Amino acid sequence: MRRIVVFLAFAILAVPGSSAALGITFSTPSRNIGCVGDSTFVRCDISQTTVKPPPKPRTCKFDWGNAFEVRGRGRARRLCVSDSALGSRRILRYGQTQKIGARITCTSRKAGLTCRNRDGHGFFLSRARIRLF
Repeated sequence: MRRIVVFLAFAILAVPGSSAALGITFSTPSRNIGCVGDSTFVRCDISQTTVKPPPKPRTCKFDWGNAFEVRGRGRARRLCVSDSALGSRRILRYGQTQKIGARITCTSRKAGLTCRNRDGHGFFLSRARIRLF
């Protein structure tokens, strides 16, 4: 029985698209924002914000409003998700920038977190403000 459990745990970690298979995870010092990504994208979730999200799309059957993604090219977008990017133990300290692949960076500041691609698109997240650009 023990061997089966170990194998299943390894199989879960190896599933492409699962947060465990992603190359980068981090949280802001407040732990209010958590991010996961690889060389092609970054997704960040915010736990607490005073910003009211736009209406939930009819096609979204899961959580809406607090998850955001930017890819190497194109505009950032809000996501409909059934999981969470929150909870990484690795902290991106205020003033630090995390490079994600060749095209994306995330910078942590006391005012909030900014993630952007080289095209200049991305998002800013804080308790008081959310902006996609």
